[in-house]
Amino acid sequence: MSKKSTKALASATLMSLVLTTALSAGPVKAAQGPVTRVGGGDRYATAATVATKNWTTSDNVVLVSGEGYADAVSASALAKKLNAPILLTTSNSLSSEAETALNTLKPKTVYVVGGNASISQSIRDGLKSKYTLKELGGQNRYETNVAVAKELVSLGVSASNVMVVGGEGYSDALSVAPVAAAKGQILLLANNNKDSIQSVINFVKDNSSKVTIVGTTGVISDAIKGALGSDATRVNGGTDRFATNLAVLNQFKSDLKTDHLYVANASSATPDNLYADALVASALAGKYTAPLVLVDKDKTTATDNAVTYIKGENAKDIEVIGGTAVVPDSIIEEITGKTPTPTDAAVSSISSNGLNQIKVVFNGEVDEDTAETISNYKVDGTTLNDNGTKDNVTAPDGNSAKAVLQDDNKTVLITLSKARKQSDSVDVTVKKGILSSDKSQTVPELTQAVSFNDTTAPTIQSVEARGNNKLTVKFSEPLNLAGTTVSNIASKFKINDKNITSFGLDTGSYSAVDDYVIGNNNTPSNPEVWSNKIEFYFNTQLPNGNNTLKITDGDETQSNGSAGKLSSAGQFPFKETSQTFDVSTMTGAPQITGISAEDNGKIYVNFDRPMDTKTAKTATYYGINGDDNHPAAGDIDLKKGDTQVKISNVSGKLNKNSNTIYIKNDVKDAYGNKVADDTRKPFNLDEDTTKPTVSSVSALDDTTIRVRFSKDVDAVYATNVSNYKLRDNSGTVITDEIVAKNPASSSYQDNQAITIPGKSKKPNDGDSTDVVDLHVNKKLTDAKYTLTIKNIIDTAKTPNTMDDVDMPFDGSNDVTPTVTGTYVLSSNVEDYQQKVIVYFNKEMDSSSLSDVSNYKFTNASGDYNQLPSGTTITPSNDNKSAVVKFPSSYGTSVSSKTGDNLVTALDVIGVKDVNGKTLGVAYSGTIGNTNPNLAVIDPNSVRFTYVDASGNLTDDLSVQFKFKNPIDSLDFTDFRVNGVEPSTGSLNGDVVTLKFNDGDAALGVVANNTVTPATPATLEVLASGFKGQSAKYNPTKAEAVKFDGKAALITTVPQADIHTTDVSGSKITEIKASDNIKAYDYSSAPKTIADEWNAGAIDASNSYVDVVFDTPIDSNGINVDDFVFNDGNGNTLTPTSASISDGTGVGNEGNTVRFKFNTPISSFKGIVKVRIKSTASIKTPKDADNTNAYYKASSDDTAPRTITIGTVGAVK
Repeated sequence: MSKKSTKALASATLMSLVLTTALSAGPVKAAQGPVTRVGGGDRYATAATVATKNWTTSDNVVLVSGEGYADAVSASALAKKLNAPILLTTSNSLSSEAETALNTLKPKTVYVVGGNASISQSIRDGLKSKYTLKELGGQNRYETNVAVAKELVSLGVSASNVMVVGGEGYSDALSVAPVAAAKGQILLLANNNKDSIQSVINFVKDNSSKVTIVGTTGVISDAIKGALGSDATRVNGGTDRFATNLAVLNQFKSDLKTDHLYVANASSATPDNLYADALVASALAGKYTAPLVLVDKDKTTATDNAVTYIKGENAKDIEVIGGTAVVPDSIIEEITGKTPTPTDAAVSSISSNGLNQIKVVFNGEVDEDTAETISNYKVDGTTLNDNGTKDNVTAPDGNSAKAVLQDDNKTVLITLSKARKQSDSVDVTVKKGILSSDKSQTVPELTQAVSFNDTTAPTIQSVEARGNNKLTVKFSEPLNLAGTTVSNIASKFKINDKNITSFGLDTGSYSAVDDYVIGNNNTPSNPEVWSNKIEFYFNTQLPNGNNTLKITDGDETQSNGSAGKLSSAGQFPFKETSQTFDVSTMTGAPQITGISAEDNGKIYVNFDRPMDTKTAKTATYYGINGDDNHPAAGDIDLKKGDTQVKISNVSGKLNKNSNTIYIKNDVKDAYGNKVADDTRKPFNLDEDTTKPTVSSVSALDDTTIRVRFSKDVDAVYATNVSNYKLRDNSGTVITDEIVAKNPASSSYQDNQAITIPGKSKKPNDGDSTDVVDLHVNKKLTDAKYTLTIKNIIDTAKTPNTMDDVDMPFDGSNDVTPTVTGTYVLSSNVEDYQQKVIVYFNKEMDSSSLSDVSNYKFTNASGDYNQLPSGTTITPSNDNKSAVVKFPSSYGTSVSSKTGDNLVTALDVIGVKDVNGKTLGVAYSGTIGNTNPNLAVIDPNSVRFTYVDASGNLTDDLSVQFKFKNPIDSLDFTDFRVNGVEPSTGSLNGDVVTLKFNDGDAALGVVANNTVTPATPATLEVLASGFKGQSAKYNPTKAEAVKFDGKAALITTVPQADIHTTDVSGSKITEIKASDNIKAYDYSSAPKTIADEWNAGAIDASNSYVDVVFDTPIDSNGINVDDFVFNDGNGNTLTPTSASISDGTGVGNEGNTVRFKFNTPISSFKGIVKVRIKSTASIKTPKDADNTNAYYKASSDDTAPRTITIGTVGAVK
């Protein structure tokens, strides 16, 4: 992704220049629901997303710099006229987001607005090879503005009336742009320097335009007004941008429609560049001929005036452009009484708070666990860790930090162990791993440049009493608290001029400095401990009514350079301050307002007031269905402002339906009142009988797969690798790639193959989750994958088991395509001296792969050139490689060419993958003489199945596999499976399918283990020991292949007879039996061979019936009750045992099942009738994929077949 920076645009939504003609669906109606908010996300990504969501294709696209407002103002009108989306790019290189959108939209013409300083020549050159480029720019913003104006005239927009605003600041232009759009007029920019705007003056004169100037004489003087024509008129602005905004809205009220109304922030800043949201809104307002109202910070006169205007318009549709950091919910609530609903989860802003704290604001509530996972954040390119925090006692380093989600559930404060330097500007990244509060969305990754400064002394942010025994103090920024307990800092605090310890302060586990991180730049004996929050818990009641907390001066910098006690990272000590707080009173026993229970072992007890931290969390004070049936210590938490007692892990103590909870009267509220004596309350537990399902599977990044379940499931089952099977695009099983990132790491997220987002330790029995991350050792470069999930249970008292499911999902878009090498071809390839093969790490776009303009070459003279005319490029079947064939006058190192005609290096520049992502870095490399990419079968890809390449169940046996280096030309007669030549074969992408058609007879013959006739390479050699050679039976190809089951080997004819070639044109290497290529996935269900069934005597008293299958059978799946035997008189014969017959296989893997009877053969009355029940559980032995193939009885098998004693074969 392009680097996201706030140096030019503060907000992420310059995008909707893009939205000038987008968002055909209007905003939510304020009168009927919450106001819509569009905010968050980086401007480049959001612009691309809006474009592709609102246009499937577009003949025209407008491209503008995302680093300045002036060109964007001009582009807005152009996009509206063209009905085209706007994409944003950085100045030096085309943003990856814009590039991806262009690939999706497939425009014919790209309008580039701005000069080379805004959009570089290299970007333009890259676009010219693919699109018709229309460049509208000039030496400055005014010339660019005029170039756009002239293009609008050529497109049919009248220039008879134009509007002119100041071009040196954006505020007036934002207010006027919607009005100009509403009036169908061109908007021009001007200033008080006549020379710099001569192009604007000329445009007005050339078109005899009547000019309306919006702005004071300080912005556009009377002299310039005169230069723009004697009939030019002026609409004066106000005293500031906000007053001007309202003045313009009132002046042109009749030209605007108030069904829609847009709100954006335009607060001043240094530098004054916080215009992105307002510019977006300006474009949107122009689309709908709607007013744009600019607001300042909350509780200012400008904002109050804006709110008054909005209320007076009674707009049906109100849309807020920007996140809560710029337009807080409080402003919207003033307008409508409703909180605006955000769109997709996103980061609204990233900023610093002092020198060692980062503030991340999301546009909606986020999941606490993932938001507080410190590894989801990076500073200056390095992932943060939790060393030196309460969660990890490992000594901190320069990248240690603590992340804490604030009470609004939208803001995260990240306190750094090591302070940044004054005016440091570094990239801060919120990684793609944080979930929305309902876990339905993953917040997209965002990187912004953040500047750190600390120039003022810290202050008190708040002092709050909870009940009469708990006091929470928050500071404006992290301070050095000099220890991880309150005892180190207590002497700095007084209540009503008395030391805080005199009020019964608890200095143990109940008073807390929980959100700390230890500094890494001092000695362990005298550590800095950074936090901006302290919770004081008291064993006695604080005085009722108004009290005063005094915090004395912090200490100066220590001799070793560390911050003093109660000092900031900028070495500013806290200055003595007093602040009042109220301790309220409440009498009477706390009342239970409700009790609920979940079938996963959780109970929620809600009270009418905050409860006491110490007593309410004591497990022995509770009993579940018995006064002494206590929860385990540590399984009780206080939630919802301490008004809710949450009891976990009590599934074994709960009954279905009726239950009772006992609460001992030692439990107190936060005011010291005890619960009533003998408190026993009934509650119900409704049995959960709903099976969990899989809600979604997606690639979170290039090495992580995120799985979301429909409900909480057992975390131990959900994190067990054996419950998952991962297949790549070809169907090859790659489950063994699901491994820990770093098994030796002490971090849970790194040392486990499957983890729960936001957690720091391996789950225990009874733990639950509804989301897991699978970590893979191989980048998810394929276009498609399939994840099979099975054996997952939920956390109900009687667990519900999820049905097995196959979940297809797309590979990761985050994987940047790269070239892995270029090589000459072997001498057995036609025209090999002229050819070069280039390999990529993933599937590429075929048309891009074969585009000669995406390649260059270097010759032996050192010249760097375009590919010569006549060069052809042929992609491989899997689009992961291509062969470049030069004209015959050129050659590689294996040719006799020299100088200008000797190709020594191939450069790959603009090739894109199937997702439209271009090579991260252009490749340039010498062409290698030895190609290491050998065509070897991937052993995990070998599958025996009756399912064809289209997914249909057939009677033909297919053997499928792929080569690690794909083949390009297949001759199926090169291959043998268990000695049998295929009936036919095919190549689909990188998957080879050898088919053995139903009924095709095997060519070779085996009799008494001797092959007849001889065994030239062109004939089949059936497996040694094959038994199917009676007078009535000759094996089919499929039966001969299946005789050895999962042990059947894939081989080829000798090397000299091979015709199959790989993508480089080289013949594949002979595959011998010693290579041991056999089935990984043996899914070929057993079938009976009735022609080989027989019955006979074992001895004078015992007899047998042999039932023969075409493949080895697992003896564990044989049940005598699955077969029915009748003698010649119709009497039932009952076998005493069933087993794999001796001599038909190895161990328990033979294909003949022998049933023994404790009766002489004469009792059969000459015949025996055999049928198999439809419920038979016959199966093959487990294959390398740990699965069985199960027999399904045919209609012939379930009907009686007759075996005549002494004759081989059963007949219907």
